[in-house]
Amino acid sequence: MRRSRIREAVMALTTNGRVAETMTRAEPIRLIADDYVAGETLTDAVSTALDRVDKGLEVSLHTLDVEVADPRTAAAATERLIGTVEELGSWPELEGHAEVSISLTSLGLQLPGGGARTALENAEAVCRAARNNGVLVTVDDEGPEVHAEVYGIVTSLLADFPDTGVVVQAARHDSLDQIRELAAPGRRIRLCKGAYSGSHREMVVRPHDVDLRMASCLRALLRSPSTAMIATHDPVFVAIGERLIADLGRSRADTEFQMLQGIRPLEQRRLADIGLRTRVYLPWGHEWYRYCTRQLVNRPANLWLFSRSLVVHR
Repeated sequence: MRRSRIREAVMALTTNGRVAETMTRAEPIRLIADDYVAGETLTDAVSTALDRVDKGLEVSLHTLDVEVADPRTAAAATERLIGTVEELGSWPELEGHAEVSISLTSLGLQLPGGGARTALENAEAVCRAARNNGVLVTVDDEGPEVHAEVYGIVTSLLADFPDTGVVVQAARHDSLDQIRELAAPGRRIRLCKGAYSGSHREMVVRPHDVDLRMASCLRALLRSPSTAMIATHDPVFVAIGERLIADLGRSRADTEFQMLQGIRPLEQRRLADIGLRTRVYLPWGHEWYRYCTRQLVNRPANLWLFSRSLVVHR
């Protein structure tokens, strides 16, 4: 209960315009954010993407949008995403290396009176543009409150856009069932621990139990015919992933590690240097303050990662 109240208080600060304006103008805050956000403009984000690809990494751009209040803002977010994939597709250097990670709430999922339909139609428009420009799409899972709706929309997208990436959070009680249900040749599955808070009915809560579930999901995913996208910064699971890839003789073309911008950059380069595909998640946009704050509020495990990376970039 206490944690929930703290979370609500901090979340309120992220939506307080005066607080956000003050914080985003503070030079120390901006300097810290520069390590974790790929800039405020699409030009900034593409420049960062080109730099990462030049260093042997893959990239996934995520647009940081304002809260969706009506169909108009959802449509504007959709147009920004379409513009993003068109820009990515215009760079030969990024061909085969770029994807966008999309949030269905930014596309209208939670709008009253047909939000799911609006989000599906907007996501379809983004997927069509991405296919025409040689860019991949992965749909983020945004927590237990919208999981069922997100999963339903992703299932619909897979019918027409089979290379759409799906996110499985290991901490969900049904995570192993999801991997088995989704597993198919070429199916792109991103596995992460899933640090969103939720009820005991939906989520595994104890950290040790989450680790055990993550290990089980990782084995199941790497033994499946799917394209495995392992989203973790945890050295233990990176090592387990490397070992399983070698022991199973798994094709490196169908396997990749994924990490956030600014977290363990040397490890990202190490994995790429030994021939393991590694994708960097590049958030960009003017809403970087809200993104950084909510990363820490919704995913408390990230507080340690961000704090550690300020001390040592490993």
